[in-house]
Amino acid sequence: MQSPIMRRMPLLRRDFAALLETLQKGGGLVEERDLEILPGFPLEAFLQGPDSAAWNRDTCRSYRRALYELQHFLAGKGLPTPQLLEAWQADLHRQGYRQRSVNMRISAANNYFRRCGRHDLLMHHSRPNAVPVPELTRAEYLRLLQTARGQNKHRLYLLIKLFATTDLSLQCLEQITVQVVQDGGAVLDCRGSPLEFHLPAALRQELLDYIAEHGPASGPVFITRGGRPINRSNLCREMQELCRAAGVPEQKGSPRCLRNLYQATQNDIYANLEQMLQQAYDQLLQAEQTAAGWKEGA
Repeated sequence: MQSPIMRRMPLLRRDFAALLETLQKGGGLVEERDLEILPGFPLEAFLQGPDSAAWNRDTCRSYRRALYELQHFLAGKGLPTPQLLEAWQADLHRQGYRQRSVNMRISAANNYFRRCGRHDLLMHHSRPNAVPVPELTRAEYLRLLQTARGQNKHRLYLLIKLFATTDLSLQCLEQITVQVVQDGGAVLDCRGSPLEFHLPAALRQELLDYIAEHGPASGPVFITRGGRPINRSNLCREMQELCRAAGVPEQKGSPRCLRNLYQATQNDIYANLEQMLQQAYDQLLQAEQTAAGWKEGA
């Protein structure tokens, strides 16, 4: 059986030949710094611009490769459109790229389109074939809170309650500042999209008490003793250790499982409300039928 790389070799040779043909213009090659996907936004200006300060060397290299691949794909097809970008993703899959690699290329293109102000061209990532997340029950969630309280792990107690009652993403944890707690909520930036964040009253009061006792006076609420943001791996490890102490399966000790509990609880409540509304509406119609139905009035 051929490896994925060997299966892609004919496509790679085709693409390389087409790339040379695309770059040739007037007997010479287009300068790399002049290549662009959208008019007026050269790729090199973006790759060496302000956004690149937050990238490491591997990210810069990956983004450069992805954007030049997209530029080559669009050559001769016109300016990018949602339909063309969808075709580009399909072409990557045909070449044998895994979803994780496709998502990396989508991230590179999305960053470029944001810099160009073309939010209409942003693409959605597809989740790789993920392992199903185990379901945390509310009884298990309460055991986690009780165990954290019994072990005097105040910060961990609040973090568990925060993820389970607000649908907060781990990526947004640093945005939970003293000011946000005092205000009871805010509009957060969740991967470039606005997220309406609201703190339940009981949790807000507990956070205010924690801030008054442990600080800080401003900035992110959840930080290390050295004032740095909490390390994600360390947080998950602490949650898993708490799971073992609480008699909860260890694999359920993650912010994602806690968020799933929030979403499942909300869905159950809405389903019950819809059922109650339907029953109330049916009773209303029946009462009206009794009062003014065609046969009842005969």
